[in-house]
Amino acid sequence: MLHLALVAVLAVPTILFVGWVLNAINSRVQSVSQVSALTERVEFEVTQPGLAAVPVRQMRIATGDRALDGRCIDGLILPVLKANVIYGRVGYGPLSIRIVPPDTGPQSAISAEYEPDSHSGALALKGSTYIETDESCAQGSARKQPPANPLSSVPMPLPIWGKARVGSEFKGMKSPDPDPTLLLSGQITVSARALEIPPRFLGLRATLYPVTVLDLPVGSRLETYAPQKESPPPDDQQEKDGAGFVANWWGAVYVDSEKPALDVELATDTPKLALYRPNLGEPDIIEVTRLNQLFEDPNLIKAFKMLAALGTLIALCWWVLDAFPFAWLKDEESLPK
Repeated sequence: MLHLALVAVLAVPTILFVGWVLNAINSRVQSVSQVSALTERVEFEVTQPGLAAVPVRQMRIATGDRALDGRCIDGLILPVLKANVIYGRVGYGPLSIRIVPPDTGPQSAISAEYEPDSHSGALALKGSTYIETDESCAQGSARKQPPANPLSSVPMPLPIWGKARVGSEFKGMKSPDPDPTLLLSGQITVSARALEIPPRFLGLRATLYPVTVLDLPVGSRLETYAPQKESPPPDDQQEKDGAGFVANWWGAVYVDSEKPALDVELATDTPKLALYRPNLGEPDIIEVTRLNQLFEDPNLIKAFKMLAALGTLIALCWWVLDAFPFAWLKDEESLPK
């Protein structure tokens, strides 16, 4: 009877824990990826216009509106929902910003609104809009800073909030004035969210843990992975992933006068990323799998160790009972059956 009790002490928590783990890892692994890159091009599809407002300072605009076309502007550009915003800079050249209307609308659709610093009212920007830093705008600007501040003309940090893409396909030059495309260098740090294991007094709460760090090859492109033929997931998978979950990117773009291209700092909770490299048609997939979580989650590792310690303790008690029979056990064995 005592041996059966020892087996039950080990079996019950083990069965409960294994069942809980199988149910937990059957849902989507929550991960966060941090991207630091030096790239000529980064673009994103706007998912929240209020968080994607672009500050412009001493820049020249090219747009379909004749009242604004070719003028120097200072103010705020507010892209519309699902507009495509492209930041570009080749070498140590000027910063360019292109805002393209959503794909679902006509080419003359509104791509953004411009709010000038003069507070004269917002102006709608129709069609594709191109903005670029211009030294002549800086020379004629009423906001020109004194010579003691040589970086006054450096553009302010540019926001990213939406579905982003870093770099573009490696292309040969077709003109002396090349388009920004090349990802020069970068690094991606992938982390995952540990499972929270009850009871809470154990202290096994959800937290981030590192998974891997990868260098991004020059000339590559990083974006959210999308299969060739997308089909809606089954209802049970939607429940596991969460009906309201939308993969997103957020971060900022900096222009450093001492560095070529753009400094990009991005993060995303996209569970699966695609890295396209030159001379390779299929992308390299970057994701945290359930197998990674099973063997690298620090909370699961601690739980495994606790179960192992419990099993070792029970095995030791079993051995002691068999090796050193106690008097009360002998009395029980001598009782008539």
